[in-house]
Amino acid sequence: MNNKKILFCSEASWLTTGYSIYTKEVLSRLNQVNGLEVAELACYAGPNDPHIEKTPWKVYPNKPAPGHPQFDTYSNSPSSQFGEFSFNQVLLDFQPDVVIDIRDWWMMEYQQRSPFRDFFNWAIMPTVDAEPQDVQWINTYASADAVFAYSEFGRDTMLSQSDSIRFVGLAPPAASKSFFPVLDKGQHKLEMGIDPEAMIVGTVMRNQRRKLYPDLFESFREFLDRTQDPNVFLYCHTYYPDIGWDLPTLMDKFNIANRVLFTYKCKQCGDISPDFFQDAVQLCPSCGTMTKQLVGIANSINEQELSKIYNLFDIYVQYANSEGFGMPQLEAAYCGLPVISTYYSAMQSVVDNLGAVGIEPLTYSVECETGCKRAIPDNAAFVDALVEMHTRKDELPERGNSVNQRARDTYTWDKTANVWLSHINSVQPKDPRQTWFSPPKIFQPAQQLPQGGNMIDKVNFIFTNILHKPEWLGGYLWKRVLRDCTFGYRCENLNKDFYFSESHVQSYTSNQPFSINEAAQEMVHFRNQINQWEQQRAQMIGGASQ
Repeated sequence: MNNKKILFCSEASWLTTGYSIYTKEVLSRLNQVNGLEVAELACYAGPNDPHIEKTPWKVYPNKPAPGHPQFDTYSNSPSSQFGEFSFNQVLLDFQPDVVIDIRDWWMMEYQQRSPFRDFFNWAIMPTVDAEPQDVQWINTYASADAVFAYSEFGRDTMLSQSDSIRFVGLAPPAASKSFFPVLDKGQHKLEMGIDPEAMIVGTVMRNQRRKLYPDLFESFREFLDRTQDPNVFLYCHTYYPDIGWDLPTLMDKFNIANRVLFTYKCKQCGDISPDFFQDAVQLCPSCGTMTKQLVGIANSINEQELSKIYNLFDIYVQYANSEGFGMPQLEAAYCGLPVISTYYSAMQSVVDNLGAVGIEPLTYSVECETGCKRAIPDNAAFVDALVEMHTRKDELPERGNSVNQRARDTYTWDKTANVWLSHINSVQPKDPRQTWFSPPKIFQPAQQLPQGGNMIDKVNFIFTNILHKPEWLGGYLWKRVLRDCTFGYRCENLNKDFYFSESHVQSYTSNQPFSINEAAQEMVHFRNQINQWEQQRAQMIGGASQ
């Protein structure tokens, strides 16, 4: 009996991103299961990456080498960078029974329209970080054979918007074994150059717009004013400059520069130390070189080092307007810290599961790009929570122990991998003679639209006689084409071959005139691409039969 083949689409399992860690942890367990053959589409890996040979399962690198004839096309196409560049070729080579993706909608939507979509079981776990979800996203989720969720919030949000989603279960991440409480926090602080008696309110968040550093800084200022404690500090394990906030200006605005610590790492000797912000680059006292920099993507630390940072904190804060999960909350809990989080999106689920402190939003804003609600925090309630913990700071270790135990009971990688394995075991592989080795389905599209008829008739003709997808009539793409042709405009994309992602903001430039004839041309192009892949599959079949 042949092994069941599993293709996992992610970033690259050896990177330090959340998606990468998830991929590594799950695949390392699935790879040990008899009867399974696993492979990874590593979207951010190139063909010469040395990690490929070290990985115990098959790796398909998505990124073309510099000088490749299509390198510029790849570089200018977000969808290609997310895996579309090599996805269909990987399918033909690996012929998976199950394809899994755990990322945002715009990173996986191309899989829905693969010419080989009917040949594999498509299991997805989108990062639902807010509600409501865009109609196009819901349409994609409902087209999958199996849908998982990172959190109870994600599950409930998706199911509240569609009764067609085939929901299977929760498959949240877990924290690494590298995260655990130190035996003596005071001694640990002393060794890291911090007063053992200092109370540290800490956060581990990238400097992005949705991470609410302005509110965090304003609230911390109010907390200082109310407590009048000279030995309380805010620790921000983050980076500057980045794509988010002007942190030095914010610290000056709220007069807290002498109360906010950051993590610096020397790129020369590797020394890691907390310090007040002076500049993004400082003189390293250990080696005497001007190479001490704020940690970030280009100057990262490993999990063991990050655990040391968490263990400097007495309280952990996750202050964001939304999260797909909020992994630092869990890592902090694994390190025995009481947790305070915005009570919205997946953070809400984590708060409930950990018995942490949730700060209800004061209200919500609606994001114009997606239509999703984003939390506006109740800073006064947050300050009240901090003051209460400060007043009862002797109880913080006990609170942290409780959160730690609940985190370790609820979130484990073995549980998560078993959720995926249960689904994989339930999938009945399709007969290759009916899928990968079936007769090629090449269709010659009509080249002209019929004369006369209304707009609906013409759009129906496009989907039936040009694209040859009558099953898509009445679906999201059909509705979009009808809308754009009726109004005579569409959103022009940077990637000219990409009409399908309406909500990928990065690809938008402006509204451009659009007609039924242009729609027909777009779908002729799409149909021809499908035919090309079917011809390539025919060559594969011919080669295999020789």
